[in-house]
Amino acid sequence: MRKIVLAIACILVFVSVTTAQTIKPAKGIAGIWKLIEFSDFDSVSQTWVHRYGKNPRGYFIYSPGGILSINVSSDTPLKITEEGSKNYNINFHEFFSRHSFGYFGTYTYEPAKGQVIHHVKGGTLPFYTDTEQPRQIQLKGDTAIIGDNIRTRRVLVRVE
Repeated sequence: MRKIVLAIACILVFVSVTTAQTIKPAKGIAGIWKLIEFSDFDSVSQTWVHRYGKNPRGYFIYSPGGILSINVSSDTPLKITEEGSKNYNINFHEFFSRHSFGYFGTYTYEPAKGQVIHHVKGGTLPFYTDTEQPRQIQLKGDTAIIGDNIRTRRVLVRVE
């Protein structure tokens, strides 16, 4: 009897391991996306403005189960020590507009509408908390463009 139970357990472990290795990544928006560009069009100067630099840092994470996490940072982050931060006066709007921001929650992807809706539950932007943030999205293979590509453009590349 023990041999039968042991054999069944071994088979179950083998099947679960081989199945886990053959599952393909979810299609669509689900995945981990590296931020490549974060731009806004300035209609006065007729140029694209890169608030977080030409090489911003960050990831947009859309889990297959609907969880969202976004973190964006400038390509030249503030150089400040923890001790120095205690005496640093900062303009909050300037900080999140030029240095970094992040938020989390859930999302709804509506491919027929070319839209993703971020249902924000918290983060560094208190005015986003408990709001819905609809975003236009275009998927082309492993590249995503969030925004209308006329006034706003966030270029992401799938890394996982």
